[in-house]
Amino acid sequence: MNFTCAGSDVGLNMKNFIFFLLLLLPILSASATWESAESRHFRVYYREGTADPVSILQIAEEFYAEMPELTSRMSPGVIDIWVCNTQEEFKTSVHAPIQDWAVGCAFPLSRRIVIQNAKHIALAKLQFVQVLRHEIAHVLFGQCTRKAVKEIPLWFVEGIAIYFADEWVPSRHGTLLKHIFSKSILPLQELERSFPRSQTGADLAYAESQDALRWLVEIKGRAALFDIIAKLHAGSNFNTAFEDVVGWDLATYDVHWRESLTERYRWASLFSNSYILWGGIGGLALLGYLVCWNRRRRYLNKLAQQEDTVDAFFKV
Repeated sequence: MNFTCAGSDVGLNMKNFIFFLLLLLPILSASATWESAESRHFRVYYREGTADPVSILQIAEEFYAEMPELTSRMSPGVIDIWVCNTQEEFKTSVHAPIQDWAVGCAFPLSRRIVIQNAKHIALAKLQFVQVLRHEIAHVLFGQCTRKAVKEIPLWFVEGIAIYFADEWVPSRHGTLLKHIFSKSILPLQELERSFPRSQTGADLAYAESQDALRWLVEIKGRAALFDIIAKLHAGSNFNTAFEDVVGWDLATYDVHWRESLTERYRWASLFSNSYILWGGIGGLALLGYLVCWNRRRRYLNKLAQQEDTVDAFFKV
C-alpha cells in the first residue's frame, strides 16, 4: 500500500516535471540567444546586433580606472552588465518591481547591472554613457560600503552615483528651479528610504539628490566624500560617519542645504517662472526699441538743424 502510494507520487511528480520543462522551453530557447563578452572587471550580456559590447566594456573599464578610491576597497570579482533590447525584457531581467520610466537598475551586492539598450535610453532623452557610469557607480559604492549599505539614505546613494558618473540632465536643473520658486522642495528626510513613484516626483528627488551632494562637495571638498566612504567601509554607522566628517547631523544638514538653495539660485529661480521670463524679455525688447527710437530722433533733429544752417559759401 505504501509502495503503491509512493509509486503514484513518483508518477505524478514525473508528469509535473515534464510539464514544468515544457513551460521552461520558451525561456531556455530565448536565453540561449544571449551573447557575452568579457574584460578584466566586467562581463557584458547582450543580444546579437542590438549592442556594441566592445564599446560598453571600454566605457566601463575607463570609469573603473577613474575610481581607485572605491575599487581599492572592493574584493575581487567581475561585474555583470545585462543590456536589454526591449522594455519587457528589461522588466523580466530585473526580477523586481520597477517603474516604466526606468532605464537602468543596479544590484550592488551581487555585482549585477541591468540596463536598456542605447536606442531606448536616447528616446528617454538620456545618454547611454552617463546611465552606464551611474549604474556602475552604484555597484562600486555598494561594494565599498556593504557593511552599512542598509542604513545609507537613498538621496545620498543616488547623489553619489550622479556625482561620480559626472551626470548632467538639463531637465533636472529646470525641475529644481521650479520647485525652489514655488517653495515646494522636499526635505531630504523624506527621501531617505524611497523616492516618489511618479516620474515628476522622481525627477525632483533625483534633482535634489544631485544638488545636496554637490553642495556637500562645495562646502567640505571632494575628500569629504571619500572620508565618509572610508568610515562606512570600516563599519561605521552612516549618521555617525556623516556627522564626524561634515560636522552636522543629517537633520541640520537638511535645513542648511534648503536654506542655501534660495541664496544660490536667487536670480535663476526668478527666470524659472515663465511669466517673469517672458515679461523680462518683453521689457528688454521694449527698452531696446525706445533706445533706438531716441537715437534715431536725435539724428533726424541734427540733420534738420544742418539743413536750416546756411553754408558760408552761399553767403553774399
